[in-house]
Amino acid sequence: MANDMEKIRQLKRAYEHAWMAMDGVVAVGIGLASSGSAAIIVSVSRNLQTLRDQIPRTVEGVPVEVVETGEIKAL
Repeated sequence: MANDMEKIRQLKRAYEHAWMAMDGVVAVGIGLASSGSAAIIVSVSRNLQTLRDQIPRTVEGVPVEVVETGEIKAL
């Protein structure tokens, strides 16, 4: 399990910059997929189909989920 998490962390770091550069992406993190397995979670400001089409559903076997969160602001 520890090796799986390290793989997910490495993949997140590898793709995060490109995904954050996409208009509408507000965060990239690690969490649980709707299936209950560990996944990369890409948060978007609104549910844009174009982002869902650009971001893969999996990266090297790791699930990637796009979740509409709205804007994220530090308090």
